[in-house]
Amino acid sequence: MRRTLLVAALIAVNLGTGFAERRANAGRTKLFNARKMKPVIVAFYDEERLGYRVDGETMLETFNYFLKPIQEIAQRDFPDIEFRILRRGDFLRLPDGVGFNVQNIEPVLGYVLSVRGKKHQVLRGPQSEADFACAAAAFFRRSSPACSKITFH
Repeated sequence: MRRTLLVAALIAVNLGTGFAERRANAGRTKLFNARKMKPVIVAFYDEERLGYRVDGETMLETFNYFLKPIQEIAQRDFPDIEFRILRRGDFLRLPDGVGFNVQNIEPVLGYVLSVRGKKHQVLRGPQSEADFACAAAAFFRRSSPACSKITFH
């Protein structure tokens, strides 16, 4: 009898806190959903962690070499998608609801493609213009003149 009473009490306490938690989060969720978040392309790198790698300097040079052409492709072919560059210590809430912190992500540099209602995609390491354009076209379901492989109608 004591066990049954104890189990019932624990269930009641857990249900109470579960509902309270849901109510507290419901307001925040409504605020988050109320904001119309634009799709985003994030170029990111962590210079500190790159410094610990043997090939870190070369990776960063390659990344920076392709960054400007990729930024131009993003602005030309995906004009309604925001392009951001994040460095170590920067935090961004992605449209899919995930918090993105450059310090905690495994590839030390790369790109993230994110749109509301779809899981974000991480492109690891430096990307060429064509590789980026094809990945972005596939993710955002659009065509890009920089990628001749994929076309969406």
